[in-house]
Amino acid sequence: MMKLGIVYKDNKIINHRSLLKVLLNPFLRCIGLYIGTLYMDGQLKGIRLNRGTKTPKIIWSFNYDVDYDYIIKKRILF
Repeated sequence: MMKLGIVYKDNKIINHRSLLKVLLNPFLRCIGLYIGTLYMDGQLKGIRLNRGTKTPKIIWSFNYDVDYDYIIKKRILF
């Protein structure tokens, strides 16, 4: 099962995982872009396209191996 939603550590938001990000980011990283989560003052504000390091090949990572406390399933776009 894919872990999607708002990711919390120590009762603070540390990330947001969405199906859009999980599926598109491996392709976008090949051209030096990625979809990132925008948040301010501890609240999610949306997503945006950012520049990053180009990767030489597509790397799929459906597992979420970051240390976190819990994930609340929630979409931030709709």
